[in-house]
Amino acid sequence: MKPRRHRAIALVLVSCLALVAAATAASGAVSSAKAPVCKGKTKKKAIKAIKATWSEVLDYDAEKTMEERFAPIENSDDPEFSAVLIDIFNKNAGLLPTVTVQVNKVTCKGKKAAEVLYDLVISGAPSPGLAGPGTAVLIGKKWFFSDNTVCDLFALADPSLVEREPCASIALEDPTDVGGA
Repeated sequence: MKPRRHRAIALVLVSCLALVAAATAASGAVSSAKAPVCKGKTKKKAIKAIKATWSEVLDYDAEKTMEERFAPIENSDDPEFSAVLIDIFNKNAGLLPTVTVQVNKVTCKGKKAAEVLYDLVISGAPSPGLAGPGTAVLIGKKWFFSDNTVCDLFALADPSLVEREPCASIALEDPTDVGGA
């Protein structure tokens, strides 16, 4: 090969490597972004994320799998808690397509916890007072619908649920005590 050709090939390789490095850096910047804590500059983003989580959990979507439905719920990866979620979901499958949520107010209770005042909307009509206040918790980089709120909400369908495990133990926890929130 001639020296000019070597240089041209080297320039192409360097350009390709630079593009790969830039793409890697850009994708790394996204994954290393800080979570929107409920304080300071990210408070508005946190409140928006909390509202989105509430909609993700309570706005019915027939296309979602069970895993997708439960992903934004704290401790949904716990087999015992997941069994409760599946049981209540299956028992109320007929009602769920008529339910959505109206988030009325989100109040930060530290950087990693928030109280959420909301109404269930059943067949298009808000039902004020039916569901009590709930809590959202920041775990890692994602806001979750608290397991405590799930137990309270599901107790509307089955009041004995809060007396059985895992909800009996969850009810004893402070939902706003999230790693020193």
